[in-house]
Amino acid sequence: MILRELLDSLGEIMLNEALDRSLITDLLSRYTWALVDGDWDTWQKAFTPDAHVDYSTAGGPVGSPAVAAETFSGMMSMFDVSLSAGGNVAITFENDDTAKVRSVYTMTMRIPGDQPTYMQASGWYNDTIVRTANGWLISNRFEHLAYVK
Repeated sequence: MILRELLDSLGEIMLNEALDRSLITDLLSRYTWALVDGDWDTWQKAFTPDAHVDYSTAGGPVGSPAVAAETFSGMMSMFDVSLSAGGNVAITFENDDTAKVRSVYTMTMRIPGDQPTYMQASGWYNDTIVRTANGWLISNRFEHLAYVK
C-alpha cells in the first residue's frame, strides 16, 4: 500500500511539472506573438508588475516592461514586416513557484522601400519566471544578443 501511494504521489508530481513546463512554454509563445503583432498591452501582460528587463546587449532598454514596450513600439514602427521565432526552451525549477528559463530567438525584420532592407537578430534570453495568481509570468529577463546581420 505504501509503495502504491508513493507511486501515485510521484505520478502527480511528474504530471504537475509537465503542466508547468507547458504553461511556461505557452507564456513564451504568447510573448513572441505579441512582439510580432506589436500588441504592447498583451506583451506587457507576460511580465509581473514589478518585472525587470534588460535588452541592453542589443542596444535596447533596461528597466520595466512599460519602458521597454514604449521603446520597442517606436523601434518596430520602422519595419513593415517582422517575424520572430523562439525555441530550445530549457526550464530548471528552483522551487514550486520559480523557474530559471533559457530560450533562443531569431527575429527577421524588413525596412520597406524600392529595395527593401532585411535585418536578422539572434540570441537567447535568461529569464526568471514565477507562478502568480495570474499564472506563470516573467519577473526578470536578460537578453544576450549573439548577432545582427
